[in-house]
Amino acid sequence: MAHEKAENATGARATRAGAVAATEHAARVAERHGFGAHRATRALGGGDVGCAGFGAGVVLLAPGIGLTAGSHGTAVTALGAAFLALAVALPLAALRHERHRDGRLPRLHAFDGGLVLTGRDEAVAHPWRDIRVVERTETTTVGQGGNRMTVRRIRFQHVGGQVLCSMAADATAVEIARVALAGGAHT
Repeated sequence: MAHEKAENATGARATRAGAVAATEHAARVAERHGFGAHRATRALGGGDVGCAGFGAGVVLLAPGIGLTAGSHGTAVTALGAAFLALAVALPLAALRHERHRDGRLPRLHAFDGGLVLTGRDEAVAHPWRDIRVVERTETTTVGQGGNRMTVRRIRFQHVGGQVLCSMAADATAVEIARVALAGGAHT
């Protein structure tokens, strides 16, 4: 396993599109390790701050209008104005956060000879012979009605047991697993 720091992670790399910068960095690391051709890239996690920001803005809009439009005292009108200010500021802050989020997301980059995991300021290379691919089916109970949801996941772990990443078994994950097994990964 090889750790490499990204060049100028807070400067030039952060100002470029995060996905492109991460892919280029992973390609340089993979080339140094002789991993061959790039096959797929998958973002790992990230959350959804944008939806939460817009949702909070919408929720705060109605009480903000109601409290400022009514014939209330100064304190209540000020509270309404604060709600309106937050209703505008939260979506704008969420948009700004989402715009810069791309460079912060960890990614798995699959190559013929191995994978490269990129993060905010480093890349870690793993040859496929050191990787175990585990497919799991997880069932959880959702909601108060006891509905059960079953999800297939693919986990990439070091042969020593350390989990490197886990993802839903969508088309990209299945393709990465195929590349891994063809490259010598264990099952």
